[in-house]
Amino acid sequence: MLATVAGSFQHATPPLRRAQRNVAALRVGALLEVTDEYGFVDEAATLKANRERTGFPIAPDDLIKAAKDVIVKNQNLQDPAIFDDSIYADDFRFVAPFVGGATPTDGAKIGFTKDEFLSSLRSFDLLAAFPNLNNRYHAFRVDVFEPNRVWFQTRAKATHTGELMGSAATGKALELPPEALSMTFNAKGQVELFTVGYVIDRTSGNTGGLGGVFGYFWGTGNPLPFPECQPFKGSLQLRFLGALQKLLPKPE
Repeated sequence: MLATVAGSFQHATPPLRRAQRNVAALRVGALLEVTDEYGFVDEAATLKANRERTGFPIAPDDLIKAAKDVIVKNQNLQDPAIFDDSIYADDFRFVAPFVGGATPTDGAKIGFTKDEFLSSLRSFDLLAAFPNLNNRYHAFRVDVFEPNRVWFQTRAKATHTGELMGSAATGKALELPPEALSMTFNAKGQVELFTVGYVIDRTSGNTGGLGGVFGYFWGTGNPLPFPECQPFKGSLQLRFLGALQKLLPKPE
């Protein structure tokens, strides 16, 4: 199992990897990067290079403001009479870890359409069950490789004081794990892609490591009847591999 961790920390060091410190941007596929010999990205230089490459017209600070404005405007989403759905592009897509279709392996686009996204949210008002819900949005930043994308995080807290899809209030205070979200914008400032619910640390909080709506259901004792809506246990094969590794001789 440790093999799954190693890739996060191992990096070829000089002279195995050519140094890129204080050099012009290096093209990697469709992206540009400025990286030193240890893999540390010069974020300002990389963001500048990719903004110039793509010609994306919205400055980083303005893009972060646009993302925050979308969050604020979404507070009116339940009332179509006052909600301005033009903040979402016509070709908008919504994707979450287990929502929006199977993970593509051929580059195909997946996700809920604009109409599907809005209809889904309007059919389920989370604030009715958790009127004190506080997502605690933070860590807004523009992706240095995709200058039209804003990443941010949540560490939601809420108390179950209202009915949840027919289930009575439990009074339980929930704290969800930290989650990563993103909004990708077009040149007009409309959201083209909205990703939510990607748990950063499943050991945090008290919802079994579950983020998004799955966390609220499980945390209140109303788990949805799907494996993805339960705390992670792993397949039998994965657990067997972990047990097998424990039997291997330890290095001296």
